[in-house]
Amino acid sequence: MKKMLLVGLILVFSLLSACSNEPTAIVSKEDKQAHVQKFFDEMSAIEQEGKSSLEDFNESLASYSAGKATDKQLKKAIDVFQNTATDILQQVNDVEISSGLPQDIKAFLEDSKIAFQSAYSLKEQASQGADSATVTAEQFKELNQNAELAMMYGISKLNEARVASGLVEAESAIEAK
Repeated sequence: MKKMLLVGLILVFSLLSACSNEPTAIVSKEDKQAHVQKFFDEMSAIEQEGKSSLEDFNESLASYSAGKATDKQLKKAIDVFQNTATDILQQVNDVEISSGLPQDIKAFLEDSKIAFQSAYSLKEQASQGADSATVTAEQFKELNQNAELAMMYGISKLNEARVASGLVEAESAIEAK
């Protein structure tokens, strides 16, 4: 009877541990690279959207300054810039990092994501200040410059993850910066 109870307990614990939500370690080089590449692709797409949005806003601002755009057109450009900045920040927040990655690669990706979140948070602040009487042109420029610095740090951490996963050689990651 005791043996049956012991065997039953062992089976229950075995089943529970098999059904647990513990992440499966990603051990193959190809899987590591696939996860890092997916993260890279998502962040690259987000970054491109952010660059396009800022370029469009700057063009609208230049047109307004040159007298080629109306107040209404500038307000619309500011609204689009603000909405895009908020949307991009949410997209960055939604990018997932596999918990099964080796700790070093996972740490690089987490640092990269935090840097991208900071960058897009700064860009969101800049977009909200674009039509504020309390934010000067210099402050707007400084927010965008700080966002670019955060972005560069995020890219450097992402490149470290790419090197650690074997996607790229260290020399080509340095050139990509």
